[in-house]
Amino acid sequence: MRYLNIFYLFVIIVGLLLWRLNSSMNKEVVTFYGFAENKETEINFNYSVAVGKIHVSPGELVEEGTPLLDMFRIQSKETLADQPFRIRELKAKERAWLSEKEGDIKLIQTQKRLELEQIANDIQKLKAQKKFQSTLYEDLKSIDKTETANSPIDDKIKALENERGLVIETFDQKIENIRAELKIGGNPYKVEINRLQAEQAFDAENKMIDIQLKAPAKGLIGNIYCKEAEHIPSYKTLISFYEPNPSLVKGFVQEDLILHVALKDSFLIRSTKEANTFCYGIVTGLGSRIVEIPERLRKMRDYKTFGREILISIPKENNFLQKEKVILEFLNPPKDYKPMQKRAPMVDLKVNE
Repeated sequence: MRYLNIFYLFVIIVGLLLWRLNSSMNKEVVTFYGFAENKETEINFNYSVAVGKIHVSPGELVEEGTPLLDMFRIQSKETLADQPFRIRELKAKERAWLSEKEGDIKLIQTQKRLELEQIANDIQKLKAQKKFQSTLYEDLKSIDKTETANSPIDDKIKALENERGLVIETFDQKIENIRAELKIGGNPYKVEINRLQAEQAFDAENKMIDIQLKAPAKGLIGNIYCKEAEHIPSYKTLISFYEPNPSLVKGFVQEDLILHVALKDSFLIRSTKEANTFCYGIVTGLGSRIVEIPERLRKMRDYKTFGREILISIPKENNFLQKEKVILEFLNPPKDYKPMQKRAPMVDLKVNE
């Protein structure tokens, strides 16, 4: 009886294993074609240079910091001649601004003088009026002179004297504000003139600047777009530089699956030449339109097919070659999708995000 129980247990275990294996063998897999690409960097400058010596060749593997090109930069005559012109122009504006401020001071001084003269005239008239009234009361014994001493005229004279002090204070403050603006750097042209003069002095000392272009990281030299002794204008590419291993895969999703592939979906990337060369990747980019799939990436080259371009990021540690054709296996297709083929699962592989 004991052996019978062990036998039934063994049969159940074998049945479960066969069922799981059959399920795995029937697992649906959707495949496409794509190609591996290295990240390309095009190196240029935002100013013109002349090429001295080229140290590398296309396709050469270099380490970070390896000298690539010797160059030098010559300041153009137009740039050197433009600086004095701009300095003269700014100095002319500065003189006009200073003259305007001096004119403002003179105008305020004139207004101050006129108002003070008017107040002085008014005070003088009031004093004359008071003196005249005093002569009228001298022979009148019935009028108390202490009452006439504090007349309304005295109040008016006192108010005008106070006004005179206020006028002097107000206009002097306006003049002081303008002079302070001139003294503490309110000049809007001085800073720019100083900058241009410093730049002019620097350019005069550095009419020719030596530059050595070095590799930004370990990688492969692509195309070299210049020759020795050639003058290269600003923003024109000098050299292209590739990462040593592909970092992304470009492929095309078949037209009937474009709505099912989304960002961060997983793909298994396999080499078409080496079965043991594979890695996992994550969708990081999707095309915005349907395009014709290149002939190289069609399953049947003679028939035009259409699809959506996708970009898949893969680990940098891989053995794919630049532009190598690879197989993309979609790991999360819709359940109702009918696959083109089936394959046995690969075990112990993890997705590297």
